[in-house]
Amino acid sequence: MKGGRSVKGHWTRVRRILLFLVIVSHATGLLAAANWQTVSSEYFSLLWKKITYTQLQVDPQQALPDAGDILAPEYAKQIIIEYKIGVSAERFRDMTEKALAGAYSQAELLPAAGDIARFSSWYQDVEKGDKYRLAWRPAQGLQLYLNDTYLGVIDDPNSAALILSVWLGPAAVSESQRDTMLAAWRRALTNTKNKL
Repeated sequence: MKGGRSVKGHWTRVRRILLFLVIVSHATGLLAAANWQTVSSEYFSLLWKKITYTQLQVDPQQALPDAGDILAPEYAKQIIIEYKIGVSAERFRDMTEKALAGAYSQAELLPAAGDIARFSSWYQDVEKGDKYRLAWRPAQGLQLYLNDTYLGVIDDPNSAALILSVWLGPAAVSESQRDTMLAAWRRALTNTKNKL
């Protein structure tokens, strides 16, 4: 009896420690996010109807990326997309697949195919007001959240850059929104450098 209680007590303590570590890990992520600075916020509209409100955020304390490429793996960035309409998970998957296939060759996509499929499997239906957040930090990978719910992480920098290119690179679903966000990002960086 006593030994049974001891083992049960041990596992209860282990569970509490694990729960504490999960909470600390999540809190650390939230604290790191406090360094984000919004450098661009844009509406994406189709036929005068607002579809999304997208924010691009970076940590202003970090070094500028090589060759000015925001997708550089050493450069932390975050995209927050608030939806003004409902969108199905299937639509997100189709959009991602088509955008990447239209911008890259099969040979370029093949090494990341598993990660892209895994990322796409995390998509969920959204309703008006829901927010997806994609946060890339070099030591933590590309994390995907829906509202405050953590959905998963992609660790590989190449896979993460390909996925992020759907918003910030050659696979952008809206080239005009991408160009506007990147121009605002460059202006913000220039202003920051001028203040130093």
